[in-house]
Amino acid sequence: MKKIMSSVLISVVLVVALYFYFNSKLVHHDQLHHVKISNKHHVEEGGQSHYKITAGDKELIVENKTTYDLIQVGQKYNIEYEYAKSISPTILSIVDESEELEGGGH
Repeated sequence: MKKIMSSVLISVVLVVALYFYFNSKLVHHDQLHHVKISNKHHVEEGGQSHYKITAGDKELIVENKTTYDLIQVGQKYNIEYEYAKSISPTILSIVDESEELEGGGH
């Protein structure tokens, strides 16, 4: 009986540990539509450069400096980003709302 209880206890601990490990690694994707950029800034943290923007109530990391340079404060964008417990919200794609509305024309 004692052997069964210890096996059950080890199994429960293992399941809980795996749940918390994978929960911290699970990446979520989200989108912001028609959001105005209120701020952008360059941050040095731990010897690394980070480019950040504030879009609505979210602070997002822009990994590409060229993309960061093209983003204009006060302009509206549609943004797709990812985040997890172990990953800060990072932009995957950003589209200037005025460019998205222009026709493709033939």
